[in-house]
Parts: sequence; structure tokens; C-alpha cells
Amino acid sequence: MISLAEIQFGAPGWSLFVPVAIITGLGLLVYAYRSLTVQRALSGGAAGLKLLAIAILAITLTEPLWSGTRMAPGTNLFAVLVDDSQSLAIQDPKTGKPRSEQLKQLLASANKQQPEAQARWLIDLEQNFSVRKYSLDSHAHVRSDLTQLKFEGTSSNLVTSLNELNQRYQKLPLAGILVLTDGISASDTSQLKSSVPIYPVPIGHVDRSTDLAITNTSVSYSPFEDAPIRILADLSATQCQQKQLTAQLIDPAGKVVETITREVSLPEQQFQIRFQVKPEETGVAFYRIKTSVNIPEGGELTLANNQRTLKVDRGRKAHRVLYVSGRPNWEFKFLRRAIHEDEHIQLVGLIRIAQKETKFDFRSRDGEEGNALYRGFDEKNEKDLERYDQPVFVRINTQTPNELKDGFPKTEAELFQYETVIIDDLEAAFFTHDQIELLTRFVSERGGGLVMLGGQESFQQGGYDKTDFKRMLPVYFSHAPNPQISSDVQFQLTRDGWLQPWLRHHKQEQDEQKRLAEMPAFKTINRVDTTKPGAILAAEAKSTSRSSTPAIASQRYGLGRVTAVMIGDLWRWRLQEDTPDPQLYKAWRQLLRWMTTDVLEPVSLQVVESEDASSGTKIKILVRDPEFQKRSDYLVALKITTPDKETLELTAEPLADQPGEYQTLYLPQQSGGFTATATVTAPDGKTQTVTSGWVHAPEIREFRSAQPDLALLEQLANDSQGEVVPAAKLRQFVNSLDQRKLPVMEEAVTPLWHHPGVLLLVLGCLLGEWSLRRWKGLP
Repeated sequence: MISLAEIQFGAPGWSLFVPVAIITGLGLLVYAYRSLTVQRALSGGAAGLKLLAIAILAITLTEPLWSGTRMAPGTNLFAVLVDDSQSLAIQDPKTGKPRSEQLKQLLASANKQQPEAQARWLIDLEQNFSVRKYSLDSHAHVRSDLTQLKFEGTSSNLVTSLNELNQRYQKLPLAGILVLTDGISASDTSQLKSSVPIYPVPIGHVDRSTDLAITNTSVSYSPFEDAPIRILADLSATQCQQKQLTAQLIDPAGKVVETITREVSLPEQQFQIRFQVKPEETGVAFYRIKTSVNIPEGGELTLANNQRTLKVDRGRKAHRVLYVSGRPNWEFKFLRRAIHEDEHIQLVGLIRIAQKETKFDFRSRDGEEGNALYRGFDEKNEKDLERYDQPVFVRINTQTPNELKDGFPKTEAELFQYETVIIDDLEAAFFTHDQIELLTRFVSERGGGLVMLGGQESFQQGGYDKTDFKRMLPVYFSHAPNPQISSDVQFQLTRDGWLQPWLRHHKQEQDEQKRLAEMPAFKTINRVDTTKPGAILAAEAKSTSRSSTPAIASQRYGLGRVTAVMIGDLWRWRLQEDTPDPQLYKAWRQLLRWMTTDVLEPVSLQVVESEDASSGTKIKILVRDPEFQKRSDYLVALKITTPDKETLELTAEPLADQPGEYQTLYLPQQSGGFTATATVTAPDGKTQTVTSGWVHAPEIREFRSAQPDLALLEQLANDSQGEVVPAAKLRQFVNSLDQRKLPVMEEAVTPLWHHPGVLLLVLGCLLGEWSLRRWKGLP
């Protein structure tokens, strides 16, 4: 193509002859047509045609030249990017053949005698451009021969590959990128960074065909009473009407755990399938969801989107809870019974059975200083027994002889081994200032839970309004100097309480209403004013006068959670119940599980899989010491188990800008479930182990849709100032590229007389004038 920029004259000396020739020709024509008896309009038209021919011939004597720009052959680059992913193996509903066959026909020669030759459109492209050939899957790969593609790529990162080509040819004259693909991509167009036009060529047709696909899955865990792990699967059924679909949940041993069937009634229908499972063992396990529809074999568009692998993590060992009470009471009795067989909670008790006596005159034995309550238990070490001027504690369910030996913990290492602390009927004066500060850090920094139960020595009655405890509690204390402890109140859930799963015991609202109606009236509740902003008032206690006071409230505090239970005699609930599965026990279990669900671990392992499957999987280990201080001087070793049970060992390195964080990158070579076990070794040689896992399944994004994504291709073309090119017009498009604006153009000068159009115009004018004369029978 030559762009008209200006007209120059090669023989300007003839420019004076041009008007002379035109005027002379005009005079001769006037003289010749003067004697002809024809219509004036007809004679004027014929004369005008001959005069135009004379003018053109006269002007050509000056050698007019067209000066402009045109494409420089072979200078500009053009990239051809061909999809080599597994989605091209999907059978096209219109042709009955895989999409890869259509793509192969576009890339192969039409000459049957030379099947190895290139397609004609590609030959035409190489005549004018320096062509760069690439295949597309997770990245763009250089290809010398595009006819040898195998279509085995597990994912097609279309936008990522386009960005790679743009960056690679950033300083080179890349005229455009021709993309032959079905548009199914693992990335979206918002990430496109293209400075050159993109010309997508859609492969495949969008005709709807029979297909059953798993579009999305999720695994949800509940810390509440006997709640199984819930697995949700969203299914999409296309052209499966009047058919029955089947979904199966398969455990790691290959055993079918649950089978669900649904009837399909519409051409396009969505289903949500719910599975429930209770793994027998703790830790990471991999389950599979497999779907099918009762149609003949081969009748479905593709089977690649009919199953998914899911990671199920049932957790680790039991959460440790410290219960501290100022006196033995029935609340602790029923609390112990509630979690006796709960493998998720380990309750450790610290019960004060006698307060310290700073002054005493009576001793049962002369010189005896040890408390008589301990006489006879350890005669050899009676000097180490609690004295009369020390409180007497009973420790229950401790792991070591020294655990809680000196009473309530005084250091981070002692307290931070627990995940939730329950304070029941214990005055604030029991805690030292340092212990209160330690509890504050336990909640805000360690992320632990704190529960305060009601009683005669709790809340304002216990003097907590005069300590820093009031900052953590979710309620404001009463302004009255001696608030009365109410009696005969009825427990009721608030609007927010109905939304809290840990407070509900039944799936149906009517069952929950019945449970609340059957609860007894409570006689002991510590009065507070209101809840704090941001706190959740979950339950209220209403008296016979219809006045209400907060009964249960909760709030986040730093990284942890604080719950206040103002009722002091929940045990009355159990006394009224006559059932093998008491509701009070369920309430205790759900409360403690909820309080320990989100508590931070000293060592945690996180797996972050990139959207780009080829970029690898990032494994992060967050390390804290027993005092929950971030540490970067530990050794972190990783052991990865692949789906085929092979074991790989890696080392995670600390990050310089992220204290306590260690990272490593792993590139999975196969699809399936992977398990990662991190062993963290402290400088003193102590080790901790944590296990997690993930599912590497790039084919999920590859087969997220069985239909070509024309909308994505149109968006790519619009965003890059390109256009969508139909496969049938590919050669026509290639031949039109020389008429477009390209990065590198060259100057071109063409004589006007050499242009065939000029000669045709002169001949046309003379032939038209002759035709008019002959039409009227003139000489």
C-alpha cells in the first residue's frame, strides 16, 4: 500500500504547456461541436469527456509522482500464537470432531501432495513479515513447526502468554499477534498489558451440546456439636433434560461415602449438591467428587470436568482449655462431663479449695506450717506443701507434675500453651497486675480466648471494674456502686444470637424455640449496663417485669476473642433435663469449640497456589516461640508427599523483610493431592511438626467451560485495538495487513503514468465521448 502524502512533478518544465494544451483542446472542441445539431447537454457531456482525456494526457507530460509510505517487506514482526492445551481435544458439536482437527486444518497445507507444507495464509504472512511462531499452554513456547502440536497442555494462560510476548518484543517492531484459540483461559482480560493489536481467531463453535460439569466446590468446617465436614459441589447440566445425574463422594481408599441423584428437567440447569462426611482420623485427607449422567458412552461433550479432588483437613490434636475457679462448684462438674468424650477439647482445671490465711493462731501440730488439707500425701516433702498463708489449689488433668504447680501461670510460656482461659467465680484480687497484663497479651497477641462466667465473685461483684480486665470484656459495668444480682430470669436469644451457629442447637427454628421455652428460670445473673460498640449481644435475660439485661456477649480483642456469660447458675439447666444427651452439655461443647477455632498456632503452614499453575506453589511457614515471639533463627525442613506417594525434601528459608516467615517454592509435576509436613527446629533442639496439604488441579481452570469463550476473545481484541478474525476469512485478513498502519514503513515514489488507473481513465473518457456521438449517429 502507498499512502498519498504529496504529489511531485518529475518534468516541471512542461508545466507551461499543460494550460496551453487544455485551452487549445477546448477551442478545438468548441469549434467541432458548434456545427453539430444535438442537444446542448449531450454535446457538453461528450466534449467534457474528451477535454478531460486531453487534460490528463497533458498533465502526464510533467511526469507527476505520488510520494508516500508503504510497508517495508520483512522488516515488521508478526507473532502467531496457537493454543496447545487440552481443551482443544473437546469434540465440536457442529463438526463432530475435536477442535484440534479444525486447528490442524488451518495450519496445514491444502495441497494433499505436500501435507507437511504450511498453510497458504501463513506463507502469505511470511512474505511481508518476519513471523514468530509460538504455542500456548501455561506459557508461550517457541515453535518452528506449528503442525506438530499434541494438545496436551494442562492449562492455557492466554493473557499471561500475551503479556510475555509484549514484554519480549517491547523494543522491536511487532505489528500484531494472531491468536488461534478457543478462548478458554485460566486468566482474565483485566491483566492484559498489550501495546500491539491482538487478532483472535476463534476455534470451535458455540452450539450447545450435552455436558455435565462441576463448576465449583467448597469445603466448610464447623467446630460445633457433632457437625460433620460439609462439602458443596455446584453442577451445571447442559442439554441433559429428562436425564438423571449422579454425584458420588469417594474417600481416599476409593470407597463411595455418599451417592446423590437429581432429575434434570431444563436444557440449562444448575444444581448444588451437599455431602457430609466425618473422617475417622485427624489430619489431611483427599476426597473425590465424581459425577455422571445416564447417556450413552461418548454422548457427553467432555468427561474432563466431571470430577474434582478436594482436600479435607479434620484438624489436629485437642485444644487445651484452662478453667480457673475460686471455689468448687456445680458449673465445673457439668462442664467436665460435657467435654469428657469430646476429642476436640482437653480441659485443665485449677480449682481453689481454700483461700490463703494471712493470720492464724491454731495449728494441729506444733511447728507445722503446711496446710493440714495436704497432710499425709507427701510426708517426705511436707515443707513444700501449700502453707496456711497460701491458697490451696487442686489441679485436674494436667500433663506434667509441674504444670500449674505454682498456681495461675506467671509467664508467657506457661500461659500460652492454652488456647482459651475460663474464669469462674474468682475475684479480681486473685490476679496480680503482671498476670492481668499477661492475660491481656494472651488474648490480643497470642490470639487466645477468654471466657468469664457469672457468679458472686465475677464481674463487678468481683472487683473487675477496677482493673484492666474491663478493657477486654465486651460489656460496660453498671454505674451503681453495688449492683444487685437478679433472680428468676428467662434466657432468650437476641436477633444477633439467632445468627450465631454456636448458640443454636437445632436446624429448624421451631425446634430451637421449643428448646428455649423449656429452659428453666435462672436465679443468678450479674447485672451490667450495655454491650460495647462492636460487641455482639447474643442473649438476654428477661425478668418477670419484662426488663432485660445482657446474658451473653462477645467481642474480638486484638487477635483473640472475649466472651462474657453473665448467668451464674447454668447448672440449673442440667438439673431439669432428663435426657441422655443434655442440651447444657451441647452448649458447653459448642462454646469451647467456637472459642478455640481461630486461635493462632505457634507454628502454622500455609500453601498459596498461584493462579498461574506454571509459576509453582508457594509454601509459607509462620514460626513463633513458646512466648509467641516471631523467630527467624529456626531451621525449617519440609517433606512433600506427591499423589503417587513419592517423598521430596525441601528447606524453607527465612524472609529478610518478614520476621518469623519462612518460604519455599515447589513446582508440582502432576495433578492431585499433595501433603506438606514442616519440621521446625529451635536453637535449643526442640522440634515442632505441622502438616497441611493442597490440591494441584490446573485442569479445573482449563475445563471451567466446555464452550468457546468468544466474549473473552472480543474483549482482548477491543482492549488492544485489534479485531476478531473468523477462521474462514483468515487468508483475506492476512492479505489486508499491508493496508494497515504498521510500526515500520518506507518511503515510496510512483509515477502517475505508470498507474493502470490513469490509462483506464483516459481510455474511458475517449470511449465515452465516441459512444455518445455514435448513439446519435454523428461522425
